[in-house]
Amino acid sequence: MDQLIQAFGIDVKLIVVQIINFVILTVVLTYFLYKPVLKVLADRRVQVEQGIKDAEAAAEAKATAEAEKQTILTQAHAEAESVNQRAKASADEQAGEITGAAEHKAAEIVRSAEQRAEELKDQSRKESEAEVAKLAVLAAEKILKEKSS
Repeated sequence: MDQLIQAFGIDVKLIVVQIINFVILTVVLTYFLYKPVLKVLADRRVQVEQGIKDAEAAAEAKATAEAEKQTILTQAHAEAESVNQRAKASADEQAGEITGAAEHKAAEIVRSAEQRAEELKDQSRKESEAEVAKLAVLAAEKILKEKSS
């Protein structure tokens, strides 16, 4: 074997030194480069996974918020319709009360006017009767004066 090693010009010491250098280089690169790179990659994978989880949670929260928004809008529309119906019913009721009060007041005014007209009619009749009586007395006096003269 020595002849074979000398025939090819291989130096055993040099090969052993190169193997030791390779092992040292491998250990150094593993410690200072490979492990930190793996750590960075693992951290990055964790960050990406966390980002995906956060995005999914945000999408779910958005969907929940949209559903809640729709529910609130539906409730608000229903409540607005209810308030509108109550306001309309209240307005109709007040309109009925006002109309009834106006009709009552109008009837009272008409009754008062008829009563006043009746009073004026009676007063006018009494005045007319008094006037007729005066005229009758004056006419009787005139006739008596003419007969006595």
